[in-house]
This record gives sequence, C-alpha cells and structure tokens, in this order.
Amino acid sequence: MFLVIQSAISRGKKYAYFASAGIIVGTIVWLIVGFFFIKALSKTSFFEIVQIAGGCYLLYMSWQIFKSLKRSNPHTSDQALLQSSPWKGLMQGIFTNLSNPKPPIFVSIILSKIPQTLTFEISLLLLCIMVLIPSIWFPFVVRIFTIKRFFQAFMRYSKWIDLIVLSIFCLFGLSLILDGIQALMA
Repeated sequence: MFLVIQSAISRGKKYAYFASAGIIVGTIVWLIVGFFFIKALSKTSFFEIVQIAGGCYLLYMSWQIFKSLKRSNPHTSDQALLQSSPWKGLMQGIFTNLSNPKPPIFVSIILSKIPQTLTFEISLLLLCIMVLIPSIWFPFVVRIFTIKRFFQAFMRYSKWIDLIVLSIFCLFGLSLILDGIQALMA
C-alpha cells in the first residue's frame, strides 16, 4: 500500500499503475504457490527465508527513501520522473510483493479454509476473485492519490511523509529479519 501511494504521488500515475500491476503479478504467484505447494513448503524454511529477504528489501527501500531526502525537492525533479520507467515500477511491485511474508501467510490461511471437496473449477473461480480484489483496489488508490488536491497536500508534507514511510519500512524490515533468523534458529 505504501509503495502504491508513494509511487502515485512521487513518480506519477503511469509508474504507480505499473507498480500496482507488479503487486498483482506477485499476488498471482503467491496464489499459485499457495494453491499447489503450500503444504509441501510449510515443512521447509521457505517462509523464514522469504521473511529475511523481505526485511532486507524493505531496508533497501528505506535507504533509497533516505537518499532522496537529501535532495532539495525529491518529488518534483524532472530527472527523477524521466528515470521512473514504468517497467521499473512493475519490477518494484513484483519484488515488494514477493519479498513480503504477509501475502503467503494470508494466502495459506485463505486456502486452508477452502473445502477440499470443491471442484477445480470452483477453486479456480475463487482464485480469480482473489486476484480481482487487488486489481480493483490498487488502481483506485492510484487514482485517488494522483488527484491534484492530494498531490498538493503531499508536497506540503512530503519530507514528513517520507520520514514516516522510511521509519515504517525500516522498523518492519528489521523486525522481519530478526523474526526470520529466530525462526530459523529455533
């Protein structure tokens, strides 16, 4: 969610839509993994490794935000917008989703509640609905946060918002790494 909001405000609508698409691609990957492999993966260290990798990626994103804070106005730089390739947004969305340990946990909880007696077609329909929800939600978020009024408010408070996002990413990243290491050592 923070990635989509920050992308919509600081890099533009097109970049944010591609980042949203990346998150949706990541969701599809987690659904496929969950649908076909969740029981086998739960017997390995897979989730702990994803947790540590996700924490490292959040620390990397925190570092990138920190570096941008040193610029006089990081969100209006024409150079930054030129370097904001939509494909980079797509990849950032994919990596953010795939390195986040919450989606596989959420997917495994949801899939564990689906009765085993459902037909393959009904299960596939349920998976499509699970993809449809973020496919509607994230573009809606992009649209809201690219409205001029929201953009102007963001510009007034951009440094503070970036500091809050940086802090959340950093703290959550460190927490994920520590929890993942503890789980691996247990």
